[in-house]
Amino acid sequence: MILNRHSVLKMILPAIMLMLYANVVCSQTALYNQYKHRTDIRVACIMQYPLTDSLKTDITLFEPKTKEDLWPMVQELGLGLDKDEVYNQFGQEKRYTLYTYNVRKDNIKKCFGPITSDEDYKNMSILAYNYNMGVIVIFHNIDTKERYGIITDFLIKTLKQPDLLPKTSNRIDEHK
Repeated sequence: MILNRHSVLKMILPAIMLMLYANVVCSQTALYNQYKHRTDIRVACIMQYPLTDSLKTDITLFEPKTKEDLWPMVQELGLGLDKDEVYNQFGQEKRYTLYTYNVRKDNIKKCFGPITSDEDYKNMSILAYNYNMGVIVIFHNIDTKERYGIITDFLIKTLKQPDLLPKTSNRIDEHK
């Protein structure tokens, strides 16, 4: 059987497309895949988000679609925040501190607890909630004490430059 160029392309192209699709699916965080079907919140997955010129990490974002969806999202993810404080600070021009803490890599609804060894960094993620934007950002791939420090420094920097914090849209349209 003689194969011409066109026949070879017809055989190889589907295989290439399948490999590319599999790579995209595998590249999404498990957390994103768990919540992507939701209609009340926007969920986004950013792979290799640049924190510095030399450090990138995977990030999962949660943003309520309306102001009414804000509190249920905060409750569902177990942030333990005060409802009045969440609503009063949302959309305000005054800058508030970020609410951050370490969570379990396999369950962001559970606090990680104290870091007792270098191995702990491999089993945790960092959760950050921005009161003004109503956005929750999960930083994955902590892995080492050094990466933990760089991510923490990045979060501190976002207090002065909030536009560094990724978001899925400019703002919730309905909060005006």
